[in-house]
Amino acid sequence: MNKNLRRAVVLGMAAITLLTGIPATPVLAAEKAPVHTSVQSTGKGDSQKVTVKVTLDKTTVTDGRVAVEYDPAVLELKSDSEGIKFADADVNKAFEDGASKGVAYAFVGDAPKSVKGTLMTVQFTVKKGLQSQKTTIGTKVYGINNEEAAVVEETVLEDVVEVGRPKLKKPSISGIDQTLLGVLVRWNKDANADGYVVYRSTSKNGKYTKLATVSGVNGYWNLSVENNKTYYYKVVSYQGSGKDRVYSEESAPVSIKVKKFFGLFG
Repeated sequence: MNKNLRRAVVLGMAAITLLTGIPATPVLAAEKAPVHTSVQSTGKGDSQKVTVKVTLDKTTVTDGRVAVEYDPAVLELKSDSEGIKFADADVNKAFEDGASKGVAYAFVGDAPKSVKGTLMTVQFTVKKGLQSQKTTIGTKVYGINNEEAAVVEETVLEDVVEVGRPKLKKPSISGIDQTLLGVLVRWNKDANADGYVVYRSTSKNGKYTKLATVSGVNGYWNLSVENNKTYYYKVVSYQGSGKDRVYSEESAPVSIKVKKFFGLFG
């Protein structure tokens, strides 16, 4: 194929939206040298950042087409960058292949070039409020060539990463005591919770009123209580903030009857 035609074909691969996927079996990165992928996750919950790197072992190439695909219901594209430099390159951040979205990168050199290192880096953020799950990031190699010889034929490399907020446990009230300050309610702490909401009612199955929202602690002093009155307490844990906040199930209610001695709590 003449060089100008090859250049047009290669670069065109990144610009178009493909309608059919590669009929190839997904493989582990280590099984398809000289191409490798790595995925690094930083942060926690839905504040995670997921970074995908596509690298090449030392090899000689003239052109190639590669796309990193992801599930848009789980991840959001934050940034992308290309490492190894070629005479011409084209990046399509709105790449689609069936139901998948991604970033496509096509490159062409003026002559065979010995290369090694990072071909492309793509970084994602996690959808807010997303519950913990595994998601697959696919790196589709549509072909990497050295002139007419295929260095890497059509291949799909898959990486699975766990993202999102771990599911909250149902809180359990571990203790309830009358103190000089009022009623102290304690509960088992959940490492995956950002905070807790404490509710109170004067009957077990009655209407519960929110007393407080707390974070960083696993106890709450209820100061506004009356003598000879029975109170029921429930606790709910939460993750996130604002409209993205998610809540656990309510704890089982626990009750206490308040008794005062000489005008003080016992």
